[in-house]
Amino acid sequence: MTKEKKLSITIDNKKMEVRPNMTILQAARENSVYIPSLCILEHLPSYGACRLCVVEVDGLRGFPTSCTTPVEEGMVIRTDTAEVRSLRQEVLKLLLSEHPASCLFCGEQSECKDYQGTIRKVGVTTGCRYCPNDNRCELQLITEKVGLTETSYPVYYRNFPIEKEDPFYDRDYNLCILCGRCVRVCNDVRLNGTLSFKQRGKLTTIGPAFDRTHLDAGCEFCGACVTVCPTGALSAKVSKWYGRPDSQVGTTCVYCPVGCKVILQIKNDETIDALPDYDSPVDQGLVCVKGRFAIPEYVHSAKRYISPQRLTPIGYEDISWDKALDEAKERLSGIKPEDCLVVVSPQLSNEDLFVAQRFTREVMNSEEMFSLVITDLGADLVPFLDLVMHASSYDAINTAQGILAIGFDSTYGFTPIGIQIKAAARKGANLVTIGSYESNLDMLAETAHQTEPSHWAGMIDPLGKAMSGNGKTNIVIVGPDVFLGPERREALGRVIALRDVYKWKVIVAHPYTNLLGMLATGAFPGIKPGEVLKNGDKGSAVTIKGAAVYPDLQKKRKVVYVIGEARLDMVPPCDHLIYQNGLPPESGRKPDLILPACMFTETSGTTINAEGKVLPIQKAYEPFMKSKPDWWIMSGIAEKLQKRTFKYNSVQAIQGDIRKQIKGFFSMKKRLEFVRVGMKEGGEGTRDAALRGKRSPASREETYRGTPLASVVSGMKAIEERRRHE
Repeated sequence: MTKEKKLSITIDNKKMEVRPNMTILQAARENSVYIPSLCILEHLPSYGACRLCVVEVDGLRGFPTSCTTPVEEGMVIRTDTAEVRSLRQEVLKLLLSEHPASCLFCGEQSECKDYQGTIRKVGVTTGCRYCPNDNRCELQLITEKVGLTETSYPVYYRNFPIEKEDPFYDRDYNLCILCGRCVRVCNDVRLNGTLSFKQRGKLTTIGPAFDRTHLDAGCEFCGACVTVCPTGALSAKVSKWYGRPDSQVGTTCVYCPVGCKVILQIKNDETIDALPDYDSPVDQGLVCVKGRFAIPEYVHSAKRYISPQRLTPIGYEDISWDKALDEAKERLSGIKPEDCLVVVSPQLSNEDLFVAQRFTREVMNSEEMFSLVITDLGADLVPFLDLVMHASSYDAINTAQGILAIGFDSTYGFTPIGIQIKAAARKGANLVTIGSYESNLDMLAETAHQTEPSHWAGMIDPLGKAMSGNGKTNIVIVGPDVFLGPERREALGRVIALRDVYKWKVIVAHPYTNLLGMLATGAFPGIKPGEVLKNGDKGSAVTIKGAAVYPDLQKKRKVVYVIGEARLDMVPPCDHLIYQNGLPPESGRKPDLILPACMFTETSGTTINAEGKVLPIQKAYEPFMKSKPDWWIMSGIAEKLQKRTFKYNSVQAIQGDIRKQIKGFFSMKKRLEFVRVGMKEGGEGTRDAALRGKRSPASREETYRGTPLASVVSGMKAIEERRRHE
């Protein structure tokens, strides 16, 4: 590979070597030279709108904008001459002539920040500290750097009403400087087109065309516009008054199997906000509304358990952890393996899942392990797993010439997949959608079919045949709506036929966050740790008994032990119910023993996304009140039961055991590959007997109930219902 030849330039009398095909602004920033700018947006072409980044360049007339001027060999650049400073100050004065700016020039700024911070809590009604972006505003920093201490132009307050009608974030366009960042990120990064410039002159503002609400205009509420806004014009409802964070931690969002990276903003040991990471190789910063806005309310919910509790005849009683573990020991001691059912959630980390399967098999000497994935999918579990375990990576969408999306809408979830589909359609890919209601992909589709789910399976084959042929690369996206009704078996079979007969690639958008981690760690009935992972040429298929996968859910147990989020209305009857989670269950019987577990922001670990990539979950702060990690609780119960060899004292110790049992599990350089899974029926606990009286979910809300998605019901329910009835 030929080494890239660098260019020699001079900035402010300092010679430096820079890469070609860069702008002056990029070269300056890479070499720690400050040049102010308000309109530049990373990952998009330069815009040159704000004019604050002007510089002097020998041989060029005037004052070129550094964000649009490419570097050249021998270029001599000056960024801080008297003329440049004067011009920048004049430009900044013009910007501030339509922006409330008294706080920028007030001589009592320091005292105000030190002693009047509490006034911020009342919003915009009183006090000087009215701006939600105070101390985080790029204008404040630039005003200081440029050296502007007053403005000679009269300030025109545009008196726009503050827009609070839509969910998740507020808009105060009196603070807008018309930099265009929000419009560009909405149109060119998110490919949604909700925002545009409206009106002209002093009436110019930003928003959906024709004065529609963001809901009516199809806004996905991804928050990308809020993230890039340099002022307080756009602000998240939950976090707008917290000010500058103390620290930030990068982690993996656990709301779906995409595994987007989010940067948690931490203040006073709380998550106050979650931002996208545009350098993330998994999602390129394209998080959805749940990852962007739901985390603070979810992890700091007022419903969180604060200590272990046990049910008494007069209600719940707070108890110590020692008493709680003794209570669990008393209930689990001496019972037969078949009298205890352990229910594990696919939302758990790999480490917690690994410990859960060890607890079931080694402590309880049982295979009586269950997941509500099995209840949801029922007899269609095997074809579902067949598609999930051999799905293509999302990059396959980029080169697809034909895309068939079934029951898939990326408005409020799976947005990295949806945006790649939009981009492919814009480049000429033939997009066909099938759904029961209008989706956000329909406008770019060659054909959009809106029909009852019972008709979907019959449409897949003819559409697939019509789009196949001539060596085309085609891909089918199976959305969550496919798994909701009784017609899914035939639909899944038709998708498998497209894959096997016509060589279509498949992506499955399902709601079970760490399903692949559950399978890989063996936290699934009938599957041992690492058994479903390919290890070189070893292993081509795994056959599991139906009796192992479908335990008899009508049989009454002495103890049901639920680990993680679950629907308690779907667990079998029992004498004693142990519930281990951070939040109360959505429905079902009251637990007899409650063990408060940490949220994903309070403990470290890993998860496996739908592409088979092992992704890190990073601890951001100490656990809430008396919450403990799931693995700690299970280890404590095992120790009480005198299973000494089982005790863990750290996540690292668990990962060491995983490395010993599952070779190559933590290889970050490649995605994990899975073997095929088949099922052999037999035994009294087959699916028909096991699931008798249990029903498959009848709606999207029921599918997501008991998962982290339930935390955003307040904002999402109204949106979904409104769209369905229109």
